[in-house]
Amino acid sequence: MCLREKGVDYESRYIELWDYENLNPVYLKLNPNGVVPTLVHDGEPIINALVINEYIDETFPGPALKPDDTKARARMRFWTWTADDIHLAVMNVSYMAFLSAPVQNLPAEDIDTLIAHIPVPDRRERWRHFANEGFSPEELEATELKMAWGVDRIEEALTETPMLAGDDFSLADISIMAIVHRIREIRPGLLEPGSHPNIDDWWQRIIARPAAQAIYIGDSDEAPARPRTKSISGLTSPWPYSDA
Repeated sequence: MCLREKGVDYESRYIELWDYENLNPVYLKLNPNGVVPTLVHDGEPIINALVINEYIDETFPGPALKPDDTKARARMRFWTWTADDIHLAVMNVSYMAFLSAPVQNLPAEDIDTLIAHIPVPDRRERWRHFANEGFSPEELEATELKMAWGVDRIEEALTETPMLAGDDFSLADISIMAIVHRIREIRPGLLEPGSHPNIDDWWQRIIARPAAQAIYIGDSDEAPARPRTKSISGLTSPWPYSDA
């Protein structure tokens, strides 16, 4: 969405998470954390979505996505950081919603191989816990409380300004939009229509933007239909983007 807001031409290379292509050794050379996204510009990989978005805004011409005012810019960075913070809770619920059955259906040796390929220690232990035990009701309750807290903070902030960093659309709105979108998918009860009118109004204004329409509405041409084998083939198969 950030690239489209800036009007930057780019080539999208789809990483199939169902097959764990993000843990392929060749991909790990680009992104040693084994997560998406990764931006490669002039041969240099840039990782972490928040860092990538600031890099895009600072490197390419087009509409500025960071406020000029330093206080507004601080608010922008607070909300991009908050998106990362809330994402940890969203990720746990996403695991249970989308990955629980596929992981449980993997052979035990494949699960061991998958976990061994996760490079970041805390992520590796979270996956080990998730694959072997699953998240307890208490753990899921804690993550839902964190998501509800985040939703309420967003609603409160939007009582003061039309956009999260102030009057103008910024990287803060791009980051938080992804969080709100996923919460609506996995825990729609937290954002029932009318329960958070400021978020509802903000969402309608943001989703009307051409970049948001391209990313969030309908099927994306950047996510090609592939057989979802739910296997670990992406760890060992030849890297699909050998020229990356």
